[in-house]
Amino acid sequence: MTMTIERNTTVGASADVLSPHHLARDARLLAQHACAGAGLVIREAHDAAVCDDIAEVLSAVWMKPDHPIIDPALLIAMTHAGNLSFLAVRDGRPVGAAVGFCGPPGMPFHSHIVGLLPESTGRGLGQAVKLYQRAWCLERGITVMTWTFDPLVGRNAYFNIQRLGARPAEYLPEFYGAMNDSINTGQLSDRMFMRWELTSAPPALGAIPAARGAEGAHAAVADVGGRPSGYRAPENTDAAVTLAVPRDIEYLRREDPELAHEWRLHTRAAFAELFAQGWTVTGFTRSSQYVLHHQGS
Repeated sequence: MTMTIERNTTVGASADVLSPHHLARDARLLAQHACAGAGLVIREAHDAAVCDDIAEVLSAVWMKPDHPIIDPALLIAMTHAGNLSFLAVRDGRPVGAAVGFCGPPGMPFHSHIVGLLPESTGRGLGQAVKLYQRAWCLERGITVMTWTFDPLVGRNAYFNIQRLGARPAEYLPEFYGAMNDSINTGQLSDRMFMRWELTSAPPALGAIPAARGAEGAHAAVADVGGRPSGYRAPENTDAAVTLAVPRDIEYLRREDPELAHEWRLHTRAAFAELFAQGWTVTGFTRSSQYVLHHQGS
């Protein structure tokens, strides 16, 4: 089976038809380039020591240093069964980690948890980590990756949608049930289920396309002085729709959890209605708005 991606002379972009072998090769080169640019070294988990380090750094990211967010013994079993877990190291110090697992043959790879320490974000490390996962998958014939994230966290939405080119596939209310880590305690665990088509070339390193259609779009949910407006259904499917989320949900969770909860309920209702009517997310703006287009338009 042949697969197509777009190609030019820029690393991370292309337009020829590539065989699975050449696609995987190019993905590996792109991942190596991204890791080198971020000063990142990836240590895949092949023994208990690395699994312990992965659990420790992820617990630090989620601010649960005394209660591992993931069991190192489970990581050992998962990696022994052929799944991918790794430690991200910069300047000799662990700065992040990633854990994922494979489904049955032909099913996507699910990236269960990826975390970077706060002081290590925004330096190209997140993109390098995802590109490493992408290369690993393509080398094994896996062409789709999935994961979940909190749709109220705008910086993650921007990264997933604009920087990687992944697309929301489903809105999952209370997906994890009650969570007891320091970030999510007391909040509803709604998640957006993401799907990343790995045979499509991700945006070139350092190049982030703008979300199209936001200008003049219908505001289904707007940010009105920091509060969410009520849902306004679009009158037709010809124009794009925007759906705002808070610019800093982490701050709201700490300082005004009731307002954070209000944002959750308003955006949950809007996503449910729009997705049910055939709207799909096509972008995310720097002003913290999802952009949606109707599938029939």
